[in-house]
Amino acid sequence: MKRKTIKNFVIYTLISVLAIGSFAGCSQEETSSSSAETTEEAEEENPTYSIGLCLSIDNEYYNYITTGFLDAVYDTIGEENVEINTQLITEENSGEQIIQGFLNDNVNLIFANGKAALSAASIHTIDTPVVGAGVVDFKTTLHILDDNWNRTTNRNITGISGSPSISNQLSLLLETNPSMDSIGILYSPEDTDSIYQNEILENYLDDAGIPWKEYELTSSATAAAEYVAVTDAAGSVIEASEKVFASSKEGSSDNVESIGDAGIITDILSANSARSPQVSTFWVEEETESTTDEATETSAETSSESTNESTEVTDTTTEEVTESDESSSDDTSEEIEESETDNTSIIETAVAECDALYIAAGSTLTDQIEAITSMANNAGVSTIGGDMTLGQYTLVTLYSDPYEMGYRAGKLVERILVNGENPGEIKIGLPSSNVTKLYQDSVAALFEMEFPKSFQEYDEFISTYEVGSTVTRIQM
Repeated sequence: MKRKTIKNFVIYTLISVLAIGSFAGCSQEETSSSSAETTEEAEEENPTYSIGLCLSIDNEYYNYITTGFLDAVYDTIGEENVEINTQLITEENSGEQIIQGFLNDNVNLIFANGKAALSAASIHTIDTPVVGAGVVDFKTTLHILDDNWNRTTNRNITGISGSPSISNQLSLLLETNPSMDSIGILYSPEDTDSIYQNEILENYLDDAGIPWKEYELTSSATAAAEYVAVTDAAGSVIEASEKVFASSKEGSSDNVESIGDAGIITDILSANSARSPQVSTFWVEEETESTTDEATETSAETSSESTNESTEVTDTTTEEVTESDESSSDDTSEEIEESETDNTSIIETAVAECDALYIAAGSTLTDQIEAITSMANNAGVSTIGGDMTLGQYTLVTLYSDPYEMGYRAGKLVERILVNGENPGEIKIGLPSSNVTKLYQDSVAALFEMEFPKSFQEYDEFISTYEVGSTVTRIQM
């Protein structure tokens, strides 16, 4: 009996050991499984996002936009959770190539910094989310034809407008020129970004009953070449003869004309204007002789020698074109110089007819601003520049921090990638109203003007302001 009891005890002991081992095994498996699930959850909570950053131009302005964008992305998502691939559009590395490379790498989002970058992204992808910045006119760049556009693209694109605050520029005009009897608006016909800004300002002026008049100038050969380079940098090069422009005021699909044959000179500097100068309904022509009147009289005298005025003008134009075709490269240079002389005549007319002149931000006339302001200063006509480059010479200008624009664009990334919002339903952000009013003291001295404390002196501001210092960043 005793032997049987011992045997049973051993059996029970073995069973107990096996059972305990079995439970221990289960516990180990459960712990391992639980650990794996925790790791998976952690990965889901902190995924890594890849962002392709396409830069149109390598300069301070666009670089500050980039810095603001990256800071916002890091502040909202975390630098450790983002991979950034930055590419610059060049002659060797087109926008099309860059965007295609991003798509091949399966990036989660594309940041398009500048017009060429946004154009390339809009053409070459329809699914990957795109955030744009540094673009003045999203509507035209994205070929949106709806005149009642509500700032949503209804596709894979959103962003923050790079247009300056035109309402603030109107305020600047009013403060600088209380009488506001006549405003001259200078532009070149191929510069759609300037035309876009001008027409917004003109609508404000119309509402206020303030007379304005546009004066069409010719871009220099250098500005024309840069314009073509930036326009074609998207990667889808369009021959110059196929380039078309339209007035946004008249409707994006109305009165669209080709502006010349292939080539920089015949395209941009062609006499075939894509958009004729507009004039306010409040404008009243003065009954005084002006450069324009003299030019008209001379033209009339020449035309009177012919029985058919229109035929005479057409024949003259044809002869000029023929002579231009037969001329050498030296003759082309002379034609460019002659065009610039013609600009002088137009500027003289503008300063004779207006109390103030306005030049939009990023204008292709920027390289002529010193000559424009010199003539205006001599005539006692104030000048308003749309950006800081123009503000070196104009009486007044506005400063808007490019870092802030980039930061606002960067905050959209979290909404799209983390929160799952549809970029096509996120409205393009309006220009910042956080601007600084600046005056150039050397010009103010000529006009014997003193500015209130709400203005800052241009050179002093430039030497002391730290870009991005006024932006309140998000704390994670």
